[in-house]
Amino acid sequence: MEMTLGQAFARSARKYPNKKAVMDDKSALTYDQLNRRVNRYAQALLGLGLGRGSRVATLSNNCIQLMEVYLAHAKLGIITTPLDSRATLDDITYEAEFTDSETLVFHGDFAGHAEDLRQRVPRLKSFICMGGGTPGFARDYEDLMSRASEDEPPDRVLEADEAFLMFTGGTTGRPKGAILTHKSLLWNVICVTTENQSPTPEDRVYFPMQMYHTAALSRFMAYMYAGGTFIGSSGFDPGRYLDMVEQERTTFITGNPTIFRMLLDVQKKRPRDTSSISKWLNSQGFLHPDLKEEIERVLWPNGALYCSYALTEASPAVTVLRPTDQPREWGSAGRPYMCTEVRIVDPDDNDLPVGEEGEIIVRGPSVFKGYYKAPEETERTLRGGWLHTGDVGRYDDLGFIYMVDRIKDMIKTGGLNVYCAEIEEVLHRHPGISEGAIIGVPHQKWGESIRAVIVRAKGAQITADEVIEHCRRHLASHKKPTSVIFVDELPKGTFGGKILKRVLREKYGQAQD
Repeated sequence: MEMTLGQAFARSARKYPNKKAVMDDKSALTYDQLNRRVNRYAQALLGLGLGRGSRVATLSNNCIQLMEVYLAHAKLGIITTPLDSRATLDDITYEAEFTDSETLVFHGDFAGHAEDLRQRVPRLKSFICMGGGTPGFARDYEDLMSRASEDEPPDRVLEADEAFLMFTGGTTGRPKGAILTHKSLLWNVICVTTENQSPTPEDRVYFPMQMYHTAALSRFMAYMYAGGTFIGSSGFDPGRYLDMVEQERTTFITGNPTIFRMLLDVQKKRPRDTSSISKWLNSQGFLHPDLKEEIERVLWPNGALYCSYALTEASPAVTVLRPTDQPREWGSAGRPYMCTEVRIVDPDDNDLPVGEEGEIIVRGPSVFKGYYKAPEETERTLRGGWLHTGDVGRYDDLGFIYMVDRIKDMIKTGGLNVYCAEIEEVLHRHPGISEGAIIGVPHQKWGESIRAVIVRAKGAQITADEVIEHCRRHLASHKKPTSVIFVDELPKGTFGGKILKRVLREKYGQAQD
């Protein structure tokens, strides 16, 4: 018997009809109410001639209607492309055009962008507006559903069918479209719910990170699979986040060091009752032990820490470090999930011994199908049946993995390899540094030299010489920065975590003598 994302949700609706399934900034629905609306929308789409294999783009921040759209598409086998709602119009246009979508489902807040896309992307023929404020060129979401049946739509979807076309983060170049199938996303859900024992039907999560990102999408699908309660929000505000934890007694949080620092600042000024949080997950960044201790003391006094390594192409989870795990060193990303194999290899794909650094490659049912309209890139990335992540890592003798850096984020200076992440971890130890990033810049003698781009901590007056001296005390001499630039903020992806190194290189990567 096959299982798809739509079937998994329908099963939860049958099991927990009166349980609260979803919330947003305005309303809430039980599983039965949500399933009835999902079916109405699916039936309406069938009436418009959309079904298995159709390509539909969405443009919206998190809201219940967007969740309904994702689930209806999953039941019909529609391939969904979530456009980046925080991106520039040019970037959104590129995504819509590149993915060959013929229908756009958008929130009324984005009616202006939808009008522009209508002019810029001739392939887009059909427009559906949810959330009110429907312009004349679009069909109204609620009107479509009001005339449709609540019956379950015909089930013609297969596990191998494409479900979502998700854009990668684009930290080093133009984002690529990763094809995720029902099978890959469901296996990710199964691994996470089994090994982390979360989500469960009793779990409640508040998730203001937007669902055009795989981390948020996969978390939503996991809650719909498990029968938990998913609370989406149109934006991230640290004060509102903590208010929601207190008011809704949420049990789980996922974030990164940047997000946790923002929450800490707010919690210190006006503490909320966050005792309901039983688990918290750190991803997308090294968590210093001092920061971990402060988070556990101030933010999540009853929370158990999980750490993970994930990427879009793996749907996205690859490894997990659980609270009971005891790796040799701090900073491990844990062990591979139960359905996932992970190897550390040299440039010829030969396995490397314990402790040696090499590329992380991954195999398992959660690995993506390939990149859309990029057969050569797909073949290169999936060569030999393994996902070549472009990330550098190493194993210890207990089988724990340590993420070192991106291969593309390596600096070669004087013939020696230097990984930016190692220097950045040292930067974050200094109390006068709020955030720091390392880039390589061309150097006539050494090939590349090391430049630190620094955001000072509030009220700090740290100088460039102090930054370099701090690194000299904690790193080998060839790894310390030779130049420092101070900025007000670092450019980041719209998910709020990854620093955009390509932007830093464009702005501050000029050659140095």
